[in-house]
Amino acid sequence: MQSAAFENAMAPARKLLEGTGLSAAEVCLFGNNAGDEIAAYAKKSKLDLLALGSHGYGALESSVLGSVATRVAAQCQVALLLVREK
Repeated sequence: MQSAAFENAMAPARKLLEGTGLSAAEVCLFGNNAGDEIAAYAKKSKLDLLALGSHGYGALESSVLGSVATRVAAQCQVALLLVREK
């Protein structure tokens, strides 16, 4: 189930990067808090840039639902590019 979800999430990104000359690494992480796991991986791996999708919820929805992107932004020590999901 998780591998199918990962594949579905990554397929559009792969297609977007095809032929651009850019390289990207795909990593599937597991842990108790996704935001903390992502931020820790970015720091440990000394990434140049972390690109992360976001649903683009407003302040109210984020406070009620929580937000991985918000957590990563608070914890991350590398450049972060948030891409808002349509």
